Amino acid sequence: MEQPHQALSGGAAGIALLHIERARTGAGTWEEANAWLEVSVRDGVSVSGNACLYFGAPALAFVLHGAADQPGISQALATVDAGVRVVVRNRLDAAHRRMDAGDRPALGEFDLIGGLSGLGVCLRRRGCRDLLREVLAYLVRLTEPLGGLPGWWTLSSAGRTFNDPPGGHGNNGIAHGITGPLALLSMTLSEGTLVDGQVEAIRRICAWLDLWECRHEAGAWWPETVTVGDLQRGRTSQAGPLRPSWCYELTELNHEFSQFRGMLAVSL
Repeated sequence: MEQPHQALSGGAAGIALLHIERARTGAGTWEEANAWLEVSVRDGVSVSGNACLYFGAPALAFVLHGAADQPGISQALATVDAGVRVVVRNRLDAAHRRMDAGDRPALGEFDLIGGLSGLGVCLRRRGCRDLLREVLAYLVRLTEPLGGLPGWWTLSSAGRTFNDPPGGHGNNGIAHGITGPLALLSMTLSEGTLVDGQVEAIRRICAWLDLWECRHEAGAWWPETVTVGDLQRGRTSQAGPLRPSWCYELTELNHEFSQFRGMLAVSL
């Protein structure tokens, strides 16, 4: 059973992260931060199938990184880092088996919240470049077309505004969709962490987003999802941008992405 203490979004791990940041800026104390860290690991550290950026060893590694220079933290970091490597390798093995079989991915395989993009964020934060490159190589493979559709096209539930459409969908959100992988691929590229096909993968995703960019009086926006029906019509069925949320931040009126896309076109 999932233990909330290890949850970054709604448990003690998230509160510990707050107190670590407060301690680092002088607004709080390390005693407060350490007390919440102790609560975070009270039930152990999960390396099970649901471990991700927001839960278990990866979440705790992300949190502890902010306190890495504090006494007594190094051993705890080594323990959770080892757990993260177990989680990532298991998830990579499962993902490659799925791709070898020609099956469609679940959103939770690759997304930022529960998937390998989020695990890649954790590896990048911790400086685990060897395993990070394996995650990037997986994301490159994810972008390769499959059966005439993007490799990230999923049959998973979109879970936001409508019943699941027949034939699956392409998700454009940053938390659950392809823009999470785009962010990780682009940030690591800018830092000099590069694997074969990475630039081409970025271009594939950007070409997809170019195709589905919509205009509004205030700027550009992108549909949350693209369905088979949208593909057949050649346009989205979404009438306009929906309420802002961080999960679908990139799909709203987002000037920053338009600027990033322009810079990317020049640099690549």
